[in-house]
Amino acid sequence: MRLSLVLALVVIAALALGLFWLWTPDRSRAVLEAAYLDSPGDLIEIDGVRLHVRDSGSREAPALIMLHGFGSSLHTWEPWAEALSDRYRVVRFDIPGSGLSGPDPTGDYSDDRTLTVLRALMDTLAVEQATLVGNSMGGRFAWRFAAAHPERVDRLVLISSDGFASHFSNTASAPTCRRWSS
Repeated sequence: MRLSLVLALVVIAALALGLFWLWTPDRSRAVLEAAYLDSPGDLIEIDGVRLHVRDSGSREAPALIMLHGFGSSLHTWEPWAEALSDRYRVVRFDIPGSGLSGPDPTGDYSDDRTLTVLRALMDTLAVEQATLVGNSMGGRFAWRFAAAHPERVDRLVLISSDGFASHFSNTASAPTCRRWSS
């Protein structure tokens, strides 16, 4: 009995030390903005949401809009943006409630609301048509936007996209995908 009590206390102490070691306090918004915001102009209000947006490359070049995955931010795309900004206008943003973008004051985080914000961002930035590049959750937003607004999408690039499953995927009768071209 005494040995089991000592073992229980050792386990509890080890768990407490482990939790203390793993605990990381939240950083203030000011600290995060100082670390990750290029300029205050990168925060723009789109359809009532304060979005963190990066827009690089020539405004006359073909536009790419890059949508990040769950638990990520526009910084996911920085190496891509550096490599592509000499030929394209590269727009990436933190989806509402992610990264440095603020929460959506409507409280609506549905796919439809995100597509509305994406369309409003394109309108604000005067992007009539773009290639959408999406990863994970961002891939789901990209293909849903392309399906809803095909006139606004030139091409679609999906990287490990979320939500695109079909019961035809392993059969010979699988529907073919339409190739989008400019």
